[in-house]
Amino acid sequence: MASAVEVLIDVAGVNHYFGSGSLRRQILFDVSTRVRAGEIVIVTGPSGSGKTTLLTLIGALRATQEGSVRVLDQQLRDASEATLVAVRRKIGFIFQLHNLLDALTVVQNVTMGLHKDLGLSMSEAGERAIEMLASVGLEEKASHYPSQLSGGQKQRVAIARALAGRPRVILADEPTASLDKQSGRDIVDRIRDLAKRDGCAVVLVTHDNRILDIADRIVHLDEGRLSTYAEAVRANTQRLLDTLAKSRPAGGLVRGIQGMPAADFVSFLDQVTGEAKQVLDAMMLGTDEAFAIMLQQVIEAITVKVGEILSADRASLLLADEARDELWSLVAETDSERPIEIRIPASTGIAGHVYRTGTPVNVPDAYASPHFNPDVDRQTGYWTKSMLVVPVLDHSKRPFAVLSLLNKQGADAFSDDDARRLAEFATSVGIVLETWYHASRGRRVAHPA
Repeated sequence: MASAVEVLIDVAGVNHYFGSGSLRRQILFDVSTRVRAGEIVIVTGPSGSGKTTLLTLIGALRATQEGSVRVLDQQLRDASEATLVAVRRKIGFIFQLHNLLDALTVVQNVTMGLHKDLGLSMSEAGERAIEMLASVGLEEKASHYPSQLSGGQKQRVAIARALAGRPRVILADEPTASLDKQSGRDIVDRIRDLAKRDGCAVVLVTHDNRILDIADRIVHLDEGRLSTYAEAVRANTQRLLDTLAKSRPAGGLVRGIQGMPAADFVSFLDQVTGEAKQVLDAMMLGTDEAFAIMLQQVIEAITVKVGEILSADRASLLLADEARDELWSLVAETDSERPIEIRIPASTGIAGHVYRTGTPVNVPDAYASPHFNPDVDRQTGYWTKSMLVVPVLDHSKRPFAVLSLLNKQGADAFSDDDARRLAEFATSVGIVLETWYHASRGRRVAHPA
């Protein structure tokens, strides 16, 4: 395996232009970055920011105009066509357009180049192709033609073709764009495994927040300028929350999300969760008070909406105060709009049991449970019947809050499917909640520290 410190991609001071004369426009501005063997670098940024242009320069598909691009220790600027072709053969390309040949079968598309470029026999090339198709879940489609495949299946064939040669460098432009969530995850996990096993350098352009966790490093390209990802994340997240704040009056965010169809809410939650996770990953938690307050409104809105989707009469989010050994209500839904604060010992009650053990509890009759603490009912005047409570975990998988639903509407108890869906929602809530907690520390925002 190649040394972990070997630089396989070295971009230095690159400027790039499109057009000529009065129509000449600069696309990249003094871009510099290095990618080492075994390293996965994700490039984010809005459409039109120069991401694909940068990728094609690294891939020897476009001539370097100014600056230096070295790939596999070969200088690409002013290189001969023979040199560029030789470099391309050592790169695995995954682009948004699958570029399969319709006249060839799936296995033939993947086999292309293995015999000539790698010196494999036809039988060895065929075995390698079948192995790669199996890794993307398409072994049974080997004899099919591209016209017989869905768009997502065609993309997976293209990915298998790119990886079949076991390239030293992998360049991927939106590789999950046409794939469902699970297929996309399987593909990027495969790319990550290959990078770590064979010491590949991977540059991956994406808008998909769900796959950012595979990166060793994330950079951001905006209007042709490469910036630190931390700066970009803070700006993106602030814009998202500012938009929400400006579009809703005080308290209106909860009502707005309550009116969303369930599918729209899930999309909204994915976006907010992705942005919040980026903030955590980038360690940009020292932001302003308005940001923390806005996040708190988002958390309240999400909690209430989850209760609505799962037909709960009330939903609550209780956060652990370790110093006092208590759980306290960040969100406590009531009959009035006036917020109430609930504080209960973390050592008692169903919520306390879930927090201490990290185990969900689903009971049809709360008062029949040995863990139930009726003090909150006495305090609020509410009569709890059925309860569904799940732990909320921080980034280290430690319970630091609980998400609680009370009294299933139209039924005696919450179902197993309700429990599964609440656990899924709790994962997103945990990311946003942890971001809020860090953002609010040391500021005039209610938190337990």
